[in-house]
Amino acid sequence: MRQTLADNVIWITGASSGIGRALAVEAARRGATLILSGRNETALHETAALCAEHRLSGAPRLHADAILPFDLAAPNVRRQAAQKALGIFGRIDILVLNAGVSQRARFAETSPKVFDLIMETNFGSAVDLTRAVLPQMLERRSGMIVCISSVAGLMGAPLRTAYSASKHALMGFFGSLRAELYGSDVQVSMVYPGFVHTMISENALSGDGARHGELDPLQRAGQKPTETAHIVWNKLEAGALDIRVAFDFKARLGVFLARHFPKLFVRSISRHGGL
Repeated sequence: MRQTLADNVIWITGASSGIGRALAVEAARRGATLILSGRNETALHETAALCAEHRLSGAPRLHADAILPFDLAAPNVRRQAAQKALGIFGRIDILVLNAGVSQRARFAETSPKVFDLIMETNFGSAVDLTRAVLPQMLERRSGMIVCISSVAGLMGAPLRTAYSASKHALMGFFGSLRAELYGSDVQVSMVYPGFVHTMISENALSGDGARHGELDPLQRAGQKPTETAHIVWNKLEAGALDIRVAFDFKARLGVFLARHFPKLFVRSISRHGGL
């Protein structure tokens, strides 16, 4: 049975830019009520303005308290933010775990602090926010948890040990949770974007925590976030559990080789520094 976003309360993390912003605007266009989170409050207000511009006629305007900036990497802060999010409208129908930080450094050159920061931001925060919103979804026997992963969650790549580890951890966690929730009417969906034109590689962390500052060529030529968001929401509304989007030939080939021909894959991917 197809589900629509109209009248659903959707909490989106990482909503200040990229895929998260595009998901928010597309959800507003379909009539959803939104809670927007990220670290950059100014950028969140910009997203909110875009949502207001594109919102479905008759849909509620964004509540003043529904812009909820916080740092995902801080456990106590994110747990407090989750309780505040639950109190804004009294429920969360759809949780979209989109926020994350990437990496561009060899493991041997990445400080433990940076490695742990990436794991906390990408994986630890997803576990905590899910733990916070799941009880009310189970009580109502209704809800959806959406985790935005990456092609790096399906294969390893050089210079991304922490990032890929966090995305693989998400796949394992939510795959197990999905099985535990079978029959509860709470949907758990994983989204694996390939190459989307966002700032994630520019904002990636170097080994010492500095901003990478360069846009990967494959991302520069990647799919527009607006197109990605349109596809993702269509598939989620149709009940899809695993979604691969913006997968070009290189992404599909990489995942295939990593699974079936690991020696060929590692030789190929190490040659040009990663997909």
